[in-house]
Amino acid sequence: MTIRQRGIGAIASLLAGLQMTVGACPATAAPVEAVTEHAAVRVPLASKAPLVGVAGAGQQVVAVGDYGVVLRSVNGQDWMQAARVPVDTMLTAACFIDANTGWAVGHAGTILRTTDGGVNWERQYQVDKAPVLLSVSCLAANDVIAVGAYGHAVLTHDGGKTWQALQIGQGRDAELHLNAVVAGKPGTIIAAAEGGTAFRSTDGGASWTRSTTGASGSLWGGLRLRDGRVLLFGMSGRIMSSTDDGQSWQSIPSGTHESLTGGTQLDDGRIVIVGNGGVVTVSPEAALAFVAIVRPDRQNLAAVAGGKKGTVLVFGQLGRGEQRIE
Repeated sequence: MTIRQRGIGAIASLLAGLQMTVGACPATAAPVEAVTEHAAVRVPLASKAPLVGVAGAGQQVVAVGDYGVVLRSVNGQDWMQAARVPVDTMLTAACFIDANTGWAVGHAGTILRTTDGGVNWERQYQVDKAPVLLSVSCLAANDVIAVGAYGHAVLTHDGGKTWQALQIGQGRDAELHLNAVVAGKPGTIIAAAEGGTAFRSTDGGASWTRSTTGASGSLWGGLRLRDGRVLLFGMSGRIMSSTDDGQSWQSIPSGTHESLTGGTQLDDGRIVIVGNGGVVTVSPEAALAFVAIVRPDRQNLAAVAGGKKGTVLVFGQLGRGEQRIE
């Protein structure tokens, strides 16, 4: 079936010209063993591929996107394609627990792992006809959670040797698209979903409760700030802030009505959130008073990372770019 517009996170509106499909959610909750590795895939003109996810890996920035592309850079200017990626489907998100070890997720329930900073990847998990995985969070050295379309979520406590399917929503909430997952204080996890819904776990993912955010539209991204606050953002420029790890939420003016999809906190404390129509909205850490910039190319943006002083790196439908924020 065709994915509901923007209901599965940054990808649908970001790549409006591409048709994407997902299958039904697998019913089993049993642990899933690692999948056998397949041949590597190399993509010509990888630098032009749409990029929808980014993560820091030590001094590196690692970006993932369509056609299984993984790009790495130390300085944000010179980029290298990963040497070995065993899939050619879209990768949607990545996280790293340290400079070497990280995970990437994507279509067909794919989960990849690297132990050399993103140079080589192996496939750990994939389920036939599984929905798209949209977000992944590295919780601890061996604990990783990934969430996606139609309530699909999996968790590992052994570095990805086995993955356990999770039941996050109950009743009608069980099939809501889970668009982003954010780690709060130790043991607390927050998942952003459709219709302004969020889910909260305080026991490392074993059980979940519904959290009312006050937002009416879908929430497509999340970010934990260094002071412990959690931000969720999404449709119509909505930014919701929580100071108590998702128990309660406050609406924060974003400076835009465009959909917001990805965010980061810079070394100097500023918060940068990007979205559709080339929007880059910036706030000082304490005030949360966002001021929006609109890029001339107006490309839909999905992710952002810190760049050289006075700039950020943005990622979207046209690949990667740089944006001054001074």
